[in-house]
Parts: sequence; structure tokens; C-alpha cells
Amino acid sequence: CVAELHVTYKSGKTRVVMATGDESGWQVAKGHLRESSLFSGEYIDLKSKSEFEGWDTTSGYFDATQGVAHSADVLLTGDHSWIKPKLYESDTDLPTWRYSLEMRANARRKNIKGPLLAKHKLSPIGKLIPHEIPPIMPLRRHVPDEVYGMGNGRWMYDFGVGFSGMVRFEEGLPNPIVPEVYPRGHTVSTLNPDEEFITVVYGESIEPLTGDINIAVVAGMGLHDGGPRHKAKPVGNAEAKGGPCYPKDHIEAGSLLQRDVYILPRSSSVVQSDSRRGSFADARQSHFTTHAFRFVEICCTAEPPSGVVGLSYRTAFDEWGAFGSSNVRVNGGYELVKNALNSNLLSVQSDCPHREKIQYGGDIVADSPAALHFYDMSAFYRKVVRDWRDQQWSNGAYAGTSHWLALNDYAGIGTGSGETVWASAPIVTTARHYQWYGDKMLLEESFEDHLKWFTFL
Repeated sequence: CVAELHVTYKSGKTRVVMATGDESGWQVAKGHLRESSLFSGEYIDLKSKSEFEGWDTTSGYFDATQGVAHSADVLLTGDHSWIKPKLYESDTDLPTWRYSLEMRANARRKNIKGPLLAKHKLSPIGKLIPHEIPPIMPLRRHVPDEVYGMGNGRWMYDFGVGFSGMVRFEEGLPNPIVPEVYPRGHTVSTLNPDEEFITVVYGESIEPLTGDINIAVVAGMGLHDGGPRHKAKPVGNAEAKGGPCYPKDHIEAGSLLQRDVYILPRSSSVVQSDSRRGSFADARQSHFTTHAFRFVEICCTAEPPSGVVGLSYRTAFDEWGAFGSSNVRVNGGYELVKNALNSNLLSVQSDCPHREKIQYGGDIVADSPAALHFYDMSAFYRKVVRDWRDQQWSNGAYAGTSHWLALNDYAGIGTGSGETVWASAPIVTTARHYQWYGDKMLLEESFEDHLKWFTFL
């Protein structure tokens, strides 16, 4: 977390009330999210959530936080004491960090002497700039078209349309039951023995033979490809054993999952007299992870949870494009494109809202005319161009993704460049931005960087 509190008065004068530093007065405490992954989902501790209620109010602060501690050890326990934050430290600076990335991307010749590389992977703090695009907001509520049981306490919810967002439990969740055997994707093996849980698995399609959610294509591709030929790595590699990018709880399913897990100590779900014990009825939704789905499996409860709705999220820019015709198929195609864009415009224009969530240049080159028709993309595409300019190597090359992720570089012309059409996304976007909005400022600020790309080519 990077935090600094500014107060702006009516006169226009701004005062920094709480700056960053050792004596700033900032405090941190352990919250109720045990895990939060961009791809797979969240582990939500409902007991901690209940214990922390009121932390942001003057009346409930001390009840929720139990005072202020001074040791970071409390973060390793269930204690919610507040402690002083530890300042972020790195053994490198921005020029050195950039140099090390260019060496990895082969964007700089290895015989050119440069600074010593960083000893570890903690990147330096960059320059903080205002967030100029609109926030990500829930834009539509979806009611399930169908709810049916799958046996052993597992329930399927079909929302009738695919979208990017979250499931919200307006009435919470019922208490869980323990089946004889957990279905594929619903096994959780990393919790304490005295903890109960309910799993929520998301997917776009169902297996035609089993009726289960097709989980093989929902998050991070499941299998990490082996390079240009896209050969799956053999079983026994790091992915099969668990690791930072492949949680152990997902090994049993054989694929990365889009899944949220709601957790509560077994005694808490039975004893309800103390509101701070927490309850499955307190469950509502994930906090930071959006999923791409039409279908949702919930396991395992004796009765299907009621009050379940889907919330589709998108960057909240204004919508202004419209189209209609007498042909229902043409109209359906128009809505299909619009729904796909809605699901892939969450702060970046991604290629897909579940498997990769990456800002590829090829998708922007192909789809930006449609996005410009549908929405006010003026601030959004300014950010896209600035993302690529921030990534640009010193030799002038643009990558195929922003930021550089060492993906598909083999399809480019080498020395750090991505596939040429994809890597031309910032230039194409700048031109289209000017055609739509007449914004000369973006042209002026990006011209020199774009010229470096042409010179590189």
C-alpha cells in the first residue's frame, strides 16, 4: 500500500496531513482476506470480517482493533492489533531496474557495460501519477435464469449470459455440509481441520458429458505453455507441485480455478450468540477479484443459497454509441461485440477476462474502432498510449504487451520488440484518438517516442 493523505481547503491551498515515513502515524492491521489473486480468486475469513466491523468508525475503533501494537508478529496471528507499517525498501533504483529488464528482453546488447543488476526482485518505487480514467464500477445486476441441484450439496446457477464481474449473496450463505467426496474443483486442503468452508467456482461453459463447469480454460490457461509451439509441460513440473503461480489447492482439479472460498471456524457457524464470531450469513461477495462466467457452482450446502445475483463490472466511462436494424442476427452480433468489450475493459483493454487478463496490442488494434463507437474512450486510450511509452525500451522498441511480459517476443523482429502489428498499438491508438477527439496534446507528448519506434523498425 502506498498512502499519503492530502487535504485541500476551499481556498485551494493543499496541506499534507499524513505523509509517508517512519513518523507519519500510519498504521496497518491484518484484514479478512487471506488470499486475493487477480486470476484465481479470494479466500475470505468470515470470522475476521466480523471481528473487524467498525474499525473505520470512532465508536467501534478500539473494539475492533484491540488497541495498538508495535510488533509485526501480530500479522502472523489472528490478532487485529494495529502496528506501524514497514517502509518498502529496494536495493536498486529505476535506471538499474530498467537496465535489468532490457537485458532480460534482449533489448540491450550484453557487451554494453551497464550498472550492477539488482540482487533481488523488489522493484523500486516509481513516480506516482493521478489515476485519470474512471473507476471500475458495477454496471448491471443479473438474476439467474436457472438454479438446479447437482447432488451432494452442489448447486449450479446459470445467469444466461457471460460477463466479467462478481457474484453477490444478498442474503448470505447457509451453513455448509460435508459431502462424502468433494466434487472436482471444490476440494480445499490448506485450511485448519477445525475450519468449515463453502466454495464458489466460476466458468463460461459446462462439460457436455458430466454437466460440471469446464474449469480447464478459466484462469491463466491452467497449463503454462512451452513457448512458440505451445506444448504443455509434462506432469511433474513446478505447476503440478504447486508454487507462487499455481496454488496447492488447485492441483487436485488439474487446472487453475476461478474460485472464491468462504471460511469460518466450525464452532462459529454453530454458536450465533456472539456477533463477533462471524457467520456464513455474513458472506456477500469477493472484494478485488473479478471473474468471467456464465455458470457458477456453489458447494456444499443442504439448500441452494437464495438472493444470489451477478454483478457485471467495467470501467465506468460514458456510453454513447447505439445501433439498431430490422435484422435480429445483425443486432445480436452488435450486442455480442458490446458484451465482449464490456468484459474486457477493466482499467486495461484485456484480451480475455479470465485466462490471461493481459493488455495485448493486437486486440487494441483490431477492436479500438468498436470501443470508440460505443464509449467515451478519450482518457482510457490516453492511458493505453502512456502505458506503452512507459514500457518502451531505450532502443526504441515497443513490446507486444503493456507492460512487457516476455510473451510472443519470438514473433517479433528481435531485440525486445513484440510482433510488429501488436507492438504498433500505441501509434495506431494515438492516430485514432486524434481522429475521434482532435486531441493534439497526446500527439505532441508521444511523437518523439513513436518516432523512435519507426527508427527502430
